[in-house]
Amino acid sequence: MTIEVTGMLHTGYRIGTDGDQVDTIVEFYKKVFQLDIDPNRPHIPTIPGAWVQLPESQIKPQFHLFVADGTSPAARSQQEDPTRTHVALAVKDLAAAKAHLQDLGVEYWEFGGLVGTAQVFFEDPAGNMLELQEAP
Repeated sequence: MTIEVTGMLHTGYRIGTDGDQVDTIVEFYKKVFQLDIDPNRPHIPTIPGAWVQLPESQIKPQFHLFVADGTSPAARSQQEDPTRTHVALAVKDLAAAKAHLQDLGVEYWEFGGLVGTAQVFFEDPAGNMLELQEAP
């Protein structure tokens, strides 16, 4: 018998230890991606947070599993390591996304050629890494 997977529900990130940080992080995701927040998130005792909605997509989510001991050989530094835990999002126009990040003052770094397409990485205010790639 196997477990039949029917889809990916979410990826989870810790955003600090203080519930007061939730609004700051939510505003970051709204500014960067103009995404909606799920108003139906239930109250979860002892776990403040928010659920960010992603648009419907034909892209099939994957788990990418990496082998590395500490900082990976592909990394430029401990921070700029594509094997760090992250979520990767497809965007319509990577150049426009980079310009938007610059306008917001969000620092990012790029990798090209690792997977055959340009990749842009950056962190949210809690230090969680995100990756952007142009949608196929």
